[in-house]
Amino acid sequence: MTLAEALALAWGLTYALGALTVPSVLLRREARPMAAVSWILALLTVPALALPGWWLLGRTHLSRRRQRRQRAHAAFSAELERDRGGDPNAEAASARLLAVVKAPRELQEWVFPPSAGNIARLLTPPDAFKAWEQAIRGAKRHVHALFYIWRDDEVGRKLRDALVERARAGVEVRVLYDHVGCLGIGRHFAPLTAAGAQVVPYLPLRLLTRAPVVNFRNHRKLLVVDGEVGYVGGINVGAEYLDWFDLAAELRGPAVDQLQEVFADDWHFAATEALTESTYFPWAGGSSDPAGTTSCAVVASGPDQRLNATREMLFLAVTRAQERAWFMTPYLVPDEALTAALRAAVYGGADVRLVVPARSDVGLVRRAARVYYPELLEAGVRVFEYDGMLHAKAALFDADLALVGSANLDSRSFRYNFEVVSFLQGEEIAGQLRDTFQSAFARSSEVELEAIRRRWVGARVVDAAAHLLSPLL
Repeated sequence: MTLAEALALAWGLTYALGALTVPSVLLRREARPMAAVSWILALLTVPALALPGWWLLGRTHLSRRRQRRQRAHAAFSAELERDRGGDPNAEAASARLLAVVKAPRELQEWVFPPSAGNIARLLTPPDAFKAWEQAIRGAKRHVHALFYIWRDDEVGRKLRDALVERARAGVEVRVLYDHVGCLGIGRHFAPLTAAGAQVVPYLPLRLLTRAPVVNFRNHRKLLVVDGEVGYVGGINVGAEYLDWFDLAAELRGPAVDQLQEVFADDWHFAATEALTESTYFPWAGGSSDPAGTTSCAVVASGPDQRLNATREMLFLAVTRAQERAWFMTPYLVPDEALTAALRAAVYGGADVRLVVPARSDVGLVRRAARVYYPELLEAGVRVFEYDGMLHAKAALFDADLALVGSANLDSRSFRYNFEVVSFLQGEEIAGQLRDTFQSAFARSSEVELEAIRRRWVGARVVDAAAHLLSPLL
């Protein structure tokens, strides 16, 4: 057999396998026709690339994983057996927040009731890393950390060494990391496990399995120390974040119990250890910080939910916005419903703005995002491109409602990742975020509709091609 004949045979086999995979695509994407068309197109044109992509990434493999995750959550919730209602005065103090996080019954386990009496402040990466280290070095009982990415660099080693010191001092240290986001990081944690800490990967990759889990990752970023202070946001553990614009929220008060429960639920799933003792939840029973002026509701979401809690609450917040709806996101691939909600908010008189990076670490998503610009700009949405890498995931609604978390405005966050966001209502925290947005606007260039329309046709074709792949992202 000649080389040409061998190549022709290989192409024929891959094409046949691609065609045989089409029914799987139709079944798995039956509620998402555009995604189905994109996958079928890829399978029939570049089957050698699309076949491994579908079976490793595209095919959800979710039913068994969802059932396992739901069983773990049910078992943990049954063992916890505590009131999640928080401060009995929260309903009166957080009437506006209650209107935004009013979840349907099937999502009430993942949308926490608002708690009043919290202290909140925003942190950018340099200050966040300092605050994390300070909180860890002051830990007396336990430290719980969950990060999608943890680098073996000066930032990662400094934080790890602070945890090592606390573990040696007898403090309970638990670290949960995403196995894909931290691929190859195992040796970095060796000193930590040697000191007595528990370090566990989330959904570790196993190639020899019927259901690879490459596509379902824990994208959350959480740190809870002694149940007294918690951190949530978009910042991972890595030196590159010192050069990026990103945000985290530091919380003190009953909202820390909510972050603790999110961590404990993930920990129970990954490590089969139930953290249900009252010492982990010091704010249970209606206590609050007397100095706290912020109401908070934590929302946790993931691919184990039929309706994505973050997407549903975000959609509700946009549709209820009257004065403004400002967003920061590094990856902009909104679905049709969210795009329609942004347009509707403008029609209702709200000032709707999006801040995205001018240069992205994921070029494909950056190009796909530009395809959404004309529709948004024509509707009156203002788009700003930040001069640098913007990684913050935040939103400001009207004058007093802020959102900070790990979720991007893209299909991956709303379909495949485990995410956590915090809705924060209060003039002080909203003022901090408003000032942050104003600083970002000052460092950004506003996108003009005419400039988008005048772009070179070749660039528009490349963007359109990237957009065609957006249902696959």
